[in-house]
Amino acid sequence: MIDFPPELEVQLTRNPVIASVFGANSIPGFVTSECRICILAHLELHELDGALKVLDQAGKFTFVNMDACAGLGQDKGALEYLRKIGTRGVVSTRTAMIQRANSMGMVTMQKVFVTDRSNLPRSTAAIDQSKPHLVQLMPWPVVSHLSEGELKGLSPFVAAGFVATSSDVAQALKEGAKGISTSAAELWDLAVR
Repeated sequence: MIDFPPELEVQLTRNPVIASVFGANSIPGFVTSECRICILAHLELHELDGALKVLDQAGKFTFVNMDACAGLGQDKGALEYLRKIGTRGVVSTRTAMIQRANSMGMVTMQKVFVTDRSNLPRSTAAIDQSKPHLVQLMPWPVVSHLSEGELKGLSPFVAAGFVATSSDVAQALKEGAKGISTSAAELWDLAVR
C-alpha cells in the first residue's frame, strides 16, 4: 500500500463515513452534511467538471468512481481528463487503472468484491499488485468471516455494501475498517470515534 494521505486520516477520524453520492441530485444533500469525503458515481461525463467544482468549493474530498460514470473511458486519457478537471481521488475495480492513477499522484481506492473464499486470493493479489491507498471491501458483512491475516491483505479497507445503521458503522470500525462508505444519507453526519 502507498502511505495514507494525512488529510484523509484527519477527516476520517472526525467522521468515519464516506458518502456514496449517486447522481447529481444527491450532491446538495452531501454538500450540507458533516461528511467530508465522498465517492461520486452515476454522473454523465459532461456533469463531472461542474460537480467537482461544487464539491471542492464546499471543502469536500471527492473520489470519482471511474467504473460508474457514463462516458468515462478506462484508459490513461480518462485519468488525464479527471486530473485536469481537479479530481483528487479515483475508485475502480481495475488494477491497471489504480496503478496509473498512483503514478499520476492521485489518491486511489480499489473496489473488491469478496463473495466467497474462491475469489479472495484473486482480490488479495490484485491489491498487492496495484497498491491502492484504500480498499473498498464489499460486501461489508463478509469482514466478520475473514481472518486477521486475510483482512491485512485487504487493508486499509473501507467497509461497503449493506452498511445501513449506526450500529453497522460501529461494528465495521470495531472490525478494523478505516471508514465505511454508504449511500444512506442519514449516516453522513455520524461521528462515531
